[in-house]
Amino acid sequence: MYQLQHFDAQRPVGQTDAAPHSSTAEFLPQPPLVLMMQENRSHLSRDARICFSVIGFLFMVTSIAPALKGHWLVPLFSLGAMALLTLALEWHARSSPARERLELSDGRVRHSDSRGRIIEYPSFWMRVSPEGKGPSDLRLFLRSRDGAFEFGRCLSLEERREVAPLVEAALANARGR
Repeated sequence: MYQLQHFDAQRPVGQTDAAPHSSTAEFLPQPPLVLMMQENRSHLSRDARICFSVIGFLFMVTSIAPALKGHWLVPLFSLGAMALLTLALEWHARSSPARERLELSDGRVRHSDSRGRIIEYPSFWMRVSPEGKGPSDLRLFLRSRDGAFEFGRCLSLEERREVAPLVEAALANARGR
């Protein structure tokens, strides 16, 4: 999921309502583009937890017959598999979702993520560079002469397709095109 702040696609960046066609509109400070991105995740409902309980019970029922024949590793494996699944689901529910923030303001592009990494480059030479090996794969990069970085890693494929032209338009407005 993403949220776009301080960007009006209907009018050029820097243009105000008081002076729509004034030559001074291009010298006004540009409002920053702030793109907040977050991994979309949902928590397990009560019904889903009941479903996992039923699956665990079925694992135990199906492991009774091999246990009676002397194959004691089968019920141990069933218990271990359910315990690992439960621990993985609990860990996932408690961990915070991945987040990214892309900010375009004052001629700079600033990218920060939930791990605390901050990357900052001048926006003039910045270009959006989508890469993908197929129609179901898309990675978004911002490249400049000073370096490159990937953004939108926490977005779905459809959201990446929606975000790429928005960032491209904001960079073009920042360059004055």
